[in-house]
Amino acid sequence: MWKITRKDLKIFFTDKRAIILSLLLPIGLITLFALAFGGVGADDEEEGTPIAVLYADEDQTTSSKNIITELDAIPGIVCIATDTQSAKNQIKSGDQIANIIIHKGYEDALNNGTDIPIELQYDQSRAMEISVLQNLLVSKISSVKGEKDADKGVDRIMQNMFSNLPAQTQDSIRNNLKSGLNKENEQEQLISMTSVVGEEESNWGLIQAVAGTAIMMLLFSVRSIGSGMLEEKENGVLKKLLQSPITPFEILFGKMLTAVIVAIFQLSVMFVFSWLAFGLDIFMNLPALIIMILTTAIACSAFGVLLASIVRSKKQADSLSTIIILFMSAIGGSMIPLYIMPAFMQDAAVISVNYWSIQGFYDIFWRETGVAGVTQNAIVLIAITAGVLAISAFFFKKNILRIS
Repeated sequence: MWKITRKDLKIFFTDKRAIILSLLLPIGLITLFALAFGGVGADDEEEGTPIAVLYADEDQTTSSKNIITELDAIPGIVCIATDTQSAKNQIKSGDQIANIIIHKGYEDALNNGTDIPIELQYDQSRAMEISVLQNLLVSKISSVKGEKDADKGVDRIMQNMFSNLPAQTQDSIRNNLKSGLNKENEQEQLISMTSVVGEEESNWGLIQAVAGTAIMMLLFSVRSIGSGMLEEKENGVLKKLLQSPITPFEILFGKMLTAVIVAIFQLSVMFVFSWLAFGLDIFMNLPALIIMILTTAIACSAFGVLLASIVRSKKQADSLSTIIILFMSAIGGSMIPLYIMPAFMQDAAVISVNYWSIQGFYDIFWRETGVAGVTQNAIVLIAITAGVLAISAFFFKKNILRIS
């Protein structure tokens, strides 16, 4: 028994690179999730990342300008002036999350004690940020409206019931009445909420689940095709192929073509399943969906070939591929929705295939921007593919072809 153990341990510790990579995986994931959920550096930041919010002041009065000034002074909000139509377009395209519209008649409503004509248009797929924004907005407007209503109500009460009392007594009663009226207004719903992205029957959670999971699982699938090249090297099959009329790069791109076909098949099956099982409308813009499936399949397949080119054994490939795939999936939005992450991780997300693919599928199913909307995502994915293939070709010559 001990001899078997010693033998297996000796084999295990022989490949030092594989050991290091296997240890890097849990360390990397712990670090990544700690950063994403605020477990690292949280005490060093007194405030969270400010939420940029558009506003359209249609009232253009002193009161409306004052409320914008007070909102902009809140540490968690940065207000950006715009017009209603431009704001709606920016929210639909995913560039902004919300727009505060101060409709005509805001000042009159404050003075008359009627309903406040303020509307918050938003993208409901950014639920966490919108919740924070709504609470801040309602709190500030409630304070302004409550103070106005309290002043008017107290003036009426004082005039009708306590006008004959001494001035000092009137001041005491006035302060107590204002305090009570302000508390009654604290929980009042003061703004209307309007989602401007996605149909009512759309489910952004389903889109996130389908797109995020499909791409992460696809990366795991194509890595096995890349690893197959290392098995062929270890078994001597690759040496025989190189002795045939086939050129080295025909072998490399032949492997990638296999991976692309498998990836297209896998993505297609996943989306058809989502349509049949959950009602995801995959036919709403079929040309855009085809473009995203093709470019995503090509980009993921390129990573499969890269993994096989930069390592020297299948054991190393398994460890390194797991690290890279989980890292890209985490920062790219497959495992953690981007809006939950801190700002620096959201900025880092653009280096991953997952990010551009998920955003492309969001453009199709949630924002409904069509082919024009996914063009940028497709171009970036092709650019990533070109860069990855150039690196793969270099390491393929350096590592894989050294077999004799």
